[in-house]
Amino acid sequence: MRSKTKWYGSLFLLSGLLILAYGLSPRYDFAPPRPFQGKTWYNPFQAETLSWSRANFHIHSYSWGGLTNGRQSPPQLQAAYQKLGYAWIGISDYQRVNPQSPIPLYEHGWSLKKVHQLCFWPREVVWIDFPLPQTRAIKQTILARLRSTTPFLVLAHPRFLHGYSGADLARLGGYDAIEVLNRYGDSVAEWDSALSSGQYAPILAHDNVHNVENPHELMSRWTEVALSPDASQEALRAALTAGRTVGYKNRTLAPIAQAYPRLARVTLAGETLRVQLTAPVDSIRLIGQGGTVRTSAYQTDHLEYPIRPFDTYLRLEAYTAEVELYASPLVRGQPTRRDVPPIAWGPTLLQWLLTGLTGLWLIRVGLKKLFVRRARPTDATQ
Repeated sequence: MRSKTKWYGSLFLLSGLLILAYGLSPRYDFAPPRPFQGKTWYNPFQAETLSWSRANFHIHSYSWGGLTNGRQSPPQLQAAYQKLGYAWIGISDYQRVNPQSPIPLYEHGWSLKKVHQLCFWPREVVWIDFPLPQTRAIKQTILARLRSTTPFLVLAHPRFLHGYSGADLARLGGYDAIEVLNRYGDSVAEWDSALSSGQYAPILAHDNVHNVENPHELMSRWTEVALSPDASQEALRAALTAGRTVGYKNRTLAPIAQAYPRLARVTLAGETLRVQLTAPVDSIRLIGQGGTVRTSAYQTDHLEYPIRPFDTYLRLEAYTAEVELYASPLVRGQPTRRDVPPIAWGPTLLQWLLTGLTGLWLIRVGLKKLFVRRARPTDATQ
């Protein structure tokens, strides 16, 4: 009986602590989705010629004494990627900035549903997280905390264990880009939900490698940045923020050399969009509002599209037998991003009151069951 009482006491205590922790997250006044608007268009690839450099910012090294999944040291990782011609490498260990990472960043998050974020050039490492499944308000609370510590915040692998839904990405604020392509799950539909809501979110694509000796991991996804490989990190940050990125998915089982199509030119002339690739592809298409296909072409290296009044954003996809190409979008008006939404103080105060009272009551009951001894019944014969 005593052991059963202690078990119930532990359960009450843990439940109370969880209710207090989750209940402290405020409620937010999420704005409704508002598609991109304007008479002009923002084109992140507007240039006479485009020069590209290869990048990967989601790499795991041997860290934390082997407690996390990572096989190689930073020098081994850098050697593997430099051999493949990568110009930009970021080692994104969990909850730490690796001092040997060429680009300082880390992967935040230790929740069961893999609600993770990539924090670039952070001023500090944030440890707060919620281990159990998270509501949208809790996800926003995490983003709000991270936003104050990093100048470039990326939502990692939304599709992986459904950490972020498309509905989440259409309402959350405070993030700068989305890791659309990741070998643990590509999040193209979720990306379109964000773009359709008026959130400018450029693409990043990463192999999320844990072992560079595994051919199924290395270069399964990667990012091309419209930037000279000799540029500064300040220029890299500006290029990532501006959306001068293209994500690639490797459809083969081995790393690919330089022979794959790139964007040569993306131009707007009046209400006509023209795209020129460096090589012919099997198919090329434009995707717009709601993830709908606006136009397609086959066995060609170019595409021309007359922009319609109902087009709010346009992004390019191209396919060959070896790769899939996904370019960051062109958008109407300006490449706006939602800020962290304001706190809805009425619902928040009510939530704090109810969860506070409930949590404290459960903790009190749990402590009583754990530590208060019951008096033994007196012997009636004495």
